[in-house]
Amino acid sequence: MFKLLLGRAGAGKTTAVLDRLCAAGEGQVLLTPEQMSHETERALCKVGGPQINLRAEVLSFSRLANRIFQAAGGLGEEELDAGGRLLLMHRAVRGAAPGLRVYGRPSKRPAFLSALIATADELKSCCVPPEVLVRAGEDSPGAEGDKLRDLGLILGEYQALTEQTALDPRDRLTRAAERLRACGWGYGKDLWLDGFTDFTPQQGELLRVLMGQARSMTVTLTCDHLEEDEGGSGVFSPARRTAAALLRLAEKERIPCEVEHLVSPCAGKVKPLMYLEKSLFGEEAARPEPCEGAVELFQASDPRGEVEWTAARILQLVRSGEYRFRDIGVTARSYGSYRDLVESVFGRYGVPVFSSAMTDILEKPVLALVTAALDTVAGGYRYDDVFRYLKTGLTGLSWDEVDLLENYVLKWDIRGSRWTQGKDWSWHPKGYNRTWEEGDRALLAQVDAARRRVSGPLETLRKNPLKTGQGQAVSLYTFLEETGLPERLEERVETLTGRGRPALAEEYRQLWNILCDALEQCARLLGDAPMELDEFAQLFKLVLSQYEVGTIPVSLDRVTAGETTRQTGHRVKVLFLLGADDASLPQVGTAPGLLSDDDRSLLAGYGLELAQSQRDLLYREITTIYQICARPSERLVVSWPAQGSGGEERRPSFLVGRLERLFEGLRPLREEDLKGSFRLEAPLPALEQAGRDRTARGALENLPGFAEQTARLDRAAQWERGRLSRQAVDRLYGRRVAMSASRMDKYKSCHFSYFMRYGLAAEPRKPAGFTAPEYGTFVHYVLEHVLQDGMFAQTAIPGMEDADARRKRLRRLTREAVDRYVDEELVGLDGQSARFRYLFRRLLRTVQAVVENVAEELFSSKFKPISFELGFGKKGDLPPVEFTHDGVTISVTGFVDRVDGWVDGGRLHLRVVDYKTGRKSFDLTEVWNGLGLQMLLYLFTLEEKGQALYGLPVEGDGVLYLPAREAVIRGSRSISDEELRKRVDKELTRSGLVVNDPQVLEAMEETGEDGFRFLPLKVRKSTGEITGEALASAEQLGKLGKHVQRVLEDICKELAGGSIAADPFWRGPEKNACRFCDYAAACHFEPGRGGDCKRWLSHVNAGEFWEQIGKEL
Repeated sequence: MFKLLLGRAGAGKTTAVLDRLCAAGEGQVLLTPEQMSHETERALCKVGGPQINLRAEVLSFSRLANRIFQAAGGLGEEELDAGGRLLLMHRAVRGAAPGLRVYGRPSKRPAFLSALIATADELKSCCVPPEVLVRAGEDSPGAEGDKLRDLGLILGEYQALTEQTALDPRDRLTRAAERLRACGWGYGKDLWLDGFTDFTPQQGELLRVLMGQARSMTVTLTCDHLEEDEGGSGVFSPARRTAAALLRLAEKERIPCEVEHLVSPCAGKVKPLMYLEKSLFGEEAARPEPCEGAVELFQASDPRGEVEWTAARILQLVRSGEYRFRDIGVTARSYGSYRDLVESVFGRYGVPVFSSAMTDILEKPVLALVTAALDTVAGGYRYDDVFRYLKTGLTGLSWDEVDLLENYVLKWDIRGSRWTQGKDWSWHPKGYNRTWEEGDRALLAQVDAARRRVSGPLETLRKNPLKTGQGQAVSLYTFLEETGLPERLEERVETLTGRGRPALAEEYRQLWNILCDALEQCARLLGDAPMELDEFAQLFKLVLSQYEVGTIPVSLDRVTAGETTRQTGHRVKVLFLLGADDASLPQVGTAPGLLSDDDRSLLAGYGLELAQSQRDLLYREITTIYQICARPSERLVVSWPAQGSGGEERRPSFLVGRLERLFEGLRPLREEDLKGSFRLEAPLPALEQAGRDRTARGALENLPGFAEQTARLDRAAQWERGRLSRQAVDRLYGRRVAMSASRMDKYKSCHFSYFMRYGLAAEPRKPAGFTAPEYGTFVHYVLEHVLQDGMFAQTAIPGMEDADARRKRLRRLTREAVDRYVDEELVGLDGQSARFRYLFRRLLRTVQAVVENVAEELFSSKFKPISFELGFGKKGDLPPVEFTHDGVTISVTGFVDRVDGWVDGGRLHLRVVDYKTGRKSFDLTEVWNGLGLQMLLYLFTLEEKGQALYGLPVEGDGVLYLPAREAVIRGSRSISDEELRKRVDKELTRSGLVVNDPQVLEAMEETGEDGFRFLPLKVRKSTGEITGEALASAEQLGKLGKHVQRVLEDICKELAGGSIAADPFWRGPEKNACRFCDYAAACHFEPGRGGDCKRWLSHVNAGEFWEQIGKEL
């Protein structure tokens, strides 16, 4: 007897089956989908009591096959697991390759093997043998036929290999049907099938045999009637097709049939949800029905806000006393993108949840270590691979060692053979041109020792001489033993067990077993097949990805969450549907595997009906949406984010609009309208919200147990970032604060940035390389060594050498200085990367141009270099510049790039020269605001204390920025040499301040017909008057010295006062202290909070500058 039990969702089909099954006699079997078996067993025991298990059992198709094998034999036959199937498919592809046309050179990408496995699964489930596929391919012309033929040959080879090694689990139902005919297990049994929408041909064949043996077979299907009156595109069309196929099957087997329609109202379901079930994809009522709170819509700002509101709403429902956590379900069409959020947010809100979804097993530390190790040695020690390996925490290195190693590797961009070199690492831990200080050598030795501990076992793995599948598997296991992974895992399992986390401890055991099983299968199934390490690495990663780790719900009273396709049969009182946006609902992709819809159509012509086409999948998706919306009995809550996790706009799904039309007055609640009030439902989120919202804090302080926490919030609210206590100042900076010109600029640019860099010593991670600072040091070095040559001395006689000889001499000197720099500072170029050597060679042209430009200036000037890298400070030529306030002393030290001098009338006239490799120029606006004071400070110090150094009274005559960069000139190829020289001179013109004394200016540069070539001055041809904003009288320079002194006083006072406000200087979006700040992630700049503000620097021209300097005194 075959019976169809039809009814809409919620009509009572499952209840009817359970009641009738419990009332029947012996030999009852209830067949359900795999994901529903646990819930169905509980429901059966609830209806029939514990004794029902003596005469009834709940089976899935897989467990049904086991029952048949128990009766007929074959239960002990060896079967491949998921990883073994993939390995055997890899062998099959290689074996069939010589006879293939389309896949003759198969892709080594893992995705190709995965697609082959999916294709094999589809064909097996549809009972299509490989030889039929080959025949269909040979009968079909063109590339499509060749493709089908190749697939048939590959799958035929795969099938032959399974017969030699172990059986394919995808053939279990086929084998079960064959054994069932012989053993007659189904005789005398009543079979009940519930929860299915359709059956594969493979399942259908097993059902056909059971149908002939069983006393009765009853199948429930969700549909209103048998007749197809919607053109095959209705919500019940998939079930109608299944019903028609089953009836044809029964008729063919000459089994009497009966169809029963259940039309009873949904038991226990509220009226609005009954109306929703009937009208969602049916005819709407003339007027919208009242909602009565049974349907809710919520638009969140983003996915996190959506999950937080869901957790808060669940707490509200449970606290009302109407529901328990187990009465509530959470689902999403793309639950994988929500899983991490749900588990973390629900944990913070105290909502117990069990996620019924697959996790990415390769992210687990045990397997991440293995795959990262393989990627490291196969990929040439790439940074991402190495530190994915180290950060599993299972390599034996401490976290401090990992951090030190990572800093060093990032600093020097270490990869490839530099990891495995025999020589010790010798690069300075802090980068180029750094002085070796106490502790640097010890730090380097510690880093190098850690490097050798890491690379030693990895190199053993890489140098494995056995280039076969078995050899690579054995080598990998040897590597795991050498690194001590088994012992380390055992220690972690014991620790987790001792901490009361048995589930996680069990997960580690499972992962180790999975790893060992996968290695054993690789050794056995791949055997002596040739295989390089990179191919094995990709294949083994794919093998591991086929496994799953079993998870057990931690309690019975918990919310169940999962994918919509896995939750259709789980009945709940309240259902939250997340992610109901138009990009996710409905969601239809192509069927997995290598067969396109065209391939399916071609095979259909040969009578081979395969799985569903893309169109069929869309109809099935609509059916799933219907079943999900029909699941809850009391409340349906639909939500979606206004923007995705990447900031992209999201619009509500068609389902939202449909619900709004069905129910009167139903409108979405929006997160922005709630102003975070839902976060008050749980203590931790409530405290976080109270810290942001005074209203929330006020509501919280009146609740029991929150008085102390809100008081602490109040105290914290009074704290300001903008000020340190005096005790903190002394501990961070000390009573004597070392200050350089660059530190002064950092302090005046932004107090918080200075505090991060020099107070907390939070040095940003930056790779070593020839960036601006390193290039600047290089240029300084070359210029210092070239300009010390005798041709630039005060006693040099102009015209001693002709221009060509002088140019050759300059180039020789430059080359010698560069070679000396490479030997002394870089320890040669052999250890550098190819890219570094290329970039360094490009710099040589720039340096040569800079040297020639500086030389030409000095040849036309009476000022000659008299000091290079002149130091201010303890070890310098001059004492530091110091100022004290309130017990805090700032001590300014540093170096002057170059000091030029000219002796006249028994007095030494000086100018301070600073090399600038970027485009920074002397800026009066910045000087007025305390920035860029380095050269001025040194000039005024030399005026005061230079006589002791040089033996003559000193007059400071100016400061100059010298552009130490290559001039980039735009122009046509026909540009004249004279015009080109003028443009170059304009590009490289100095900037700064010089004393307005004609005699001194003439000594600084001998003018030609066009006036000054190097100084930032102009000569009026009509009067001979010298003009320019760079001119300053001796009196003005004196007043400027007092301004610099005032800035030092301000810095000292602000430091002593503990100012750490985020107050970046601001001259527009392209020029401000925040643009390239290393500490933006830690700053969280908010104008008006704790001293946070933008300090706008208004432009000051020369006239305004000197006027304000005059008023300052």
